[in-house]
Amino acid sequence: MSDITVNATPQKRLFLSIIADYGLDTSLCELIDNAIDHWTVSGRKSPLKIKLIANSDRQNIRITDNAGGVKSDSLELLVAPGASRDNVKQELIGNFGVGGKRAGIALGERVEIRTRHANDATYSITLDNEWMKSEADWGLVAKRTSDIESGSTEVLISELRQGIDLKQIENLEKSLGAIYAKFLCEDCQIEINGSTVLIDEFDNWSYPPEYMPKRSTFNIRPAEGERDTVQVRITAGLISDRDPKEGNYGVYFYCNERLILAHEKGPEVGYFKGKAGTPHPDASLCRVIIELSGKPELMPWTSNKAGINWSHPTFQMIRDQVVEMTSYFTTVSRRTKSDREEEVFKYDSGKLEEIDIKSPESLKKIVHLPTPRGRRKSYADRLLDQNQPITRSKPWTLGLIESMSLFEIVSAKNYESRNRIGLIILDSNLEIGMKEFLVNHPSKFYSDSKISELFKQRHLVVNEVKSHVTVEDVYWEKSRYYNGLRNKLIHERATILITDTQLQDYRHVAEEILSKLFGFDFTRD
Repeated sequence: MSDITVNATPQKRLFLSIIADYGLDTSLCELIDNAIDHWTVSGRKSPLKIKLIANSDRQNIRITDNAGGVKSDSLELLVAPGASRDNVKQELIGNFGVGGKRAGIALGERVEIRTRHANDATYSITLDNEWMKSEADWGLVAKRTSDIESGSTEVLISELRQGIDLKQIENLEKSLGAIYAKFLCEDCQIEINGSTVLIDEFDNWSYPPEYMPKRSTFNIRPAEGERDTVQVRITAGLISDRDPKEGNYGVYFYCNERLILAHEKGPEVGYFKGKAGTPHPDASLCRVIIELSGKPELMPWTSNKAGINWSHPTFQMIRDQVVEMTSYFTTVSRRTKSDREEEVFKYDSGKLEEIDIKSPESLKKIVHLPTPRGRRKSYADRLLDQNQPITRSKPWTLGLIESMSLFEIVSAKNYESRNRIGLIILDSNLEIGMKEFLVNHPSKFYSDSKISELFKQRHLVVNEVKSHVTVEDVYWEKSRYYNGLRNKLIHERATILITDTQLQDYRHVAEEILSKLFGFDFTRD
């Protein structure tokens, strides 16, 4: 049996099968990318202007550029899947050979492209449903048509697959300002419906002296034996333009000066336990900007340039640096949350600090950079911590120390009846403490009946405790007085007033007696 030849010519529905991940922004960006690349390849000899007209009434989109136009012998670049420039040496942003073609078809059922190189003739190519349905021929006729402006290309997309409205157009203007911020200038302008797209950059730093924003620049070779390098620049710090609604913190990626991904907060860039932790408003001052420059095939972008391919060798080579920078400034952000105006925002000018983090050895320096002391725990929490050895060895004491912690919490509240609640907590806890002391006494056993008999009268309990431990009489006398106030509060009709001074005095009494009974530590400093 002889060999046979298999026809591997792709079917036209290939176009439709690869447009699912394209929306309005990503589609139009592909067309803008093409214009910027063409301008770059042509040497950027004259200013570039890209005009986008989005008509919400007619539901069509027209994009024109003066990047130079496409030569007649290169028209396949406009439509053929996989057709792209060969031997690309420049740092371009549209080298997939399919993006611009599928972008137009993703937006509309009819795409008409007109182009004129220099002062040559103008050619027009149309992709529509009729051509898409015909599998017999991949050929397209490039028609001579009336001239458009020399050195320009025009793409008209009609019969839109999804409608556009004014709000989408407004959002598009903002997103393009961020995506192409590093291109936009007098020599490169983008207009949407006559309005010039404004630059929207993210390098808006605060400069606190001890935690200055930091930058590291180095080169990598993403593949073994790869001759070409990728230049990496990582800048990280605390931001000055925090927007809680936008969540504008995290990690940002630029590839060949085009923004690919903004405010990323996934585990791939450090947001996991042990590093930056879970994204939270406390961490919202940390921003890390990654800028990669090199040949397009070395960029870790996804095919629609709307995300990062986390398994790409280029990203994998810098992941550790990204994670450590994210983790460090997230820690600083969390620890300065209590007074950001004074500790961060008032430092609105300064210089970036250049550091070396390329090698594993130098990367370790990030871990040891100084960070602010964490916010000191409240006394209520410290009380639990500093008495943990006692509560672990004598579990019956845990409720006593937790009650004293609760007293501190209640005392800090703006409750009108907080002193009454505090008095009840202190007196009840002291009585329970004396009961636990007797019940768990190591050298004398107290039966249930004996305990019941003693606790019928408070002075009997006090006398029994005094037989085992020495406490100055003044504390017992004060405890008797405050116990009397508590009884009046509970058992008599009149409501008594408990002052702040009385309450704090009884706290001191309770702490003194409980520390003698159990060895508790009530140190406040």
